[in-house]
Amino acid sequence: MIRMMIGRDLKSLYIPPAREPGGALLDIVGLRTAAHAGHALDLSLRAGEILGMAGLVGAGRTEIACAVFGVDRRVAGELRLEGRKIAIHTPRDAIDRGIFLVPEDRKRSGLVLELSVNENISLANLMAFASGLLIRTGAERRNATERHAALDIRTASIDTIVGTLSGGNQQKVVLAKWLSMTPKVVIFDEPTRGIDVGSKSEIYGLMRGLADAGVAVLMISSDMEEVIGVSDRIVVMREGHIAGFLARPEFSEENVMRLAVGRRDLQEAEAVAC
Repeated sequence: MIRMMIGRDLKSLYIPPAREPGGALLDIVGLRTAAHAGHALDLSLRAGEILGMAGLVGAGRTEIACAVFGVDRRVAGELRLEGRKIAIHTPRDAIDRGIFLVPEDRKRSGLVLELSVNENISLANLMAFASGLLIRTGAERRNATERHAALDIRTASIDTIVGTLSGGNQQKVVLAKWLSMTPKVVIFDEPTRGIDVGSKSEIYGLMRGLADAGVAVLMISSDMEEVIGVSDRIVVMREGHIAGFLARPEFSEENVMRLAVGRRDLQEAEAVAC
């Protein structure tokens, strides 16, 4: 039944890490979200690791990302960054501590489509380019130009309006915004949704580059090929709680789906089929 649900073979996308992952960079302890207040979860994000988060729709993955980033209120639980308890009540709190979110809906939550590439890249860190009440436009443009080149954002100018770019280039602008600061933890929620194949490969390379630089990367994805092909380790969510972890030698679509739907549900389905 699981093989029929998947319906295709998965391609290898994996880029091995440059070195073994380090220790826990961000510890999520006893987290309860409003959507699944009855379940507390513990999760550690390691420096230098891409942790893939899989699960069915409604499993609570995006809610975790929003709670960690301060978009949504946590019902309970605490966050520890490099072993020290931190208070995150708003996205500004998370940003100030180097915890960044690449949201599921980049057009609604990640970008201001009416602004230019230059303005979007500096938007989350305007004070770094401010002198009193004025923006130092020269410094702002130099930063945007550097990021434009480093991420190969394909547009003629940093003055191009972001809303006119392709999905892949819009996603690169979101990344450029965060990479112009100093990330410690980056959460990618559906990082390649609506993006062409070529841009997907570039996004995966950027994610691996972040991990190899010592950043803790959490990748939430509904794409089985992506989760299995990109992650160093997988955590599977089910109905607001962690159903299990998979190390790379255990990766398979069957193992992910067994955890995502629950062994009991599979046994019941098999009984009905018989």
